[in-house]
Amino acid sequence: MRTDGAAELIRLQGAAPYIAWRDAGGALQVHELSPRSPATIGRVNGVVTFPDERLVSRVHAEVTMRVYSDPDAIGVYLLDSGSRHGTEHRTAALRHGRTVDTGRWRNAPHAPAPAAQLDAGAHDVRLAGELYVLIGGVPLDEGSTNDRADIPEPTPRQRDVLVELCRPLFASPEGPAAPASNAEIASRLTPPISQERVSDLLSEMYRRYELSGTKEQRRTLLVDFARRHRLVDAGDYS
Repeated sequence: MRTDGAAELIRLQGAAPYIAWRDAGGALQVHELSPRSPATIGRVNGVVTFPDERLVSRVHAEVTMRVYSDPDAIGVYLLDSGSRHGTEHRTAALRHGRTVDTGRWRNAPHAPAPAAQLDAGAHDVRLAGELYVLIGGVPLDEGSTNDRADIPEPTPRQRDVLVELCRPLFASPEGPAAPASNAEIASRLTPPISQERVSDLLSEMYRRYELSGTKEQRRTLLVDFARRHRLVDAGDYS
């Protein structure tokens, strides 16, 4: 979704965490998020509804907000509710009277996987590959940034696998990229290991970091988790 001129931009920049979209007539709609007022997105019966968009599921995705203490913080979360055609998100910036894309598209987790916590700022959300909404006003959750100290480090061999799993996303930061396959990971490791051993090490990390879902969902969640908590970074690929 794109803002239309300075008036809309000012309206959005001054808002608390929100989701914004355009209705069938093109008018800007804004829903302010709160712990008691999440935003369900879908074709019917949602806060954000697109009744004429057949690729959008009846209940497609949900945006929620949580308030924490010690330290005081707000977290905003995105979860695909199990749609057929998926939900993607990327960071964006509001400037010069319009929204500017700044990140690559990432798949939102599918229920029953845990929701993805969004970083501070604004985020484009794409439904079924073609319909857009905007999540904005997301504050920095200092509690989340401090959580890094509480996250157990992977073992050296687990980390080798994790670096190779995430390699395609660092090699193509501006475009879509899937995590590396077990065969690709196995072929790059020194000394080499079998694909079965790669699978075992990935399974150990899914348990270590409490990631659930289908096989592909867990791979994507592990990549997102590793990037968010800096278990891997660009320095691993220089």
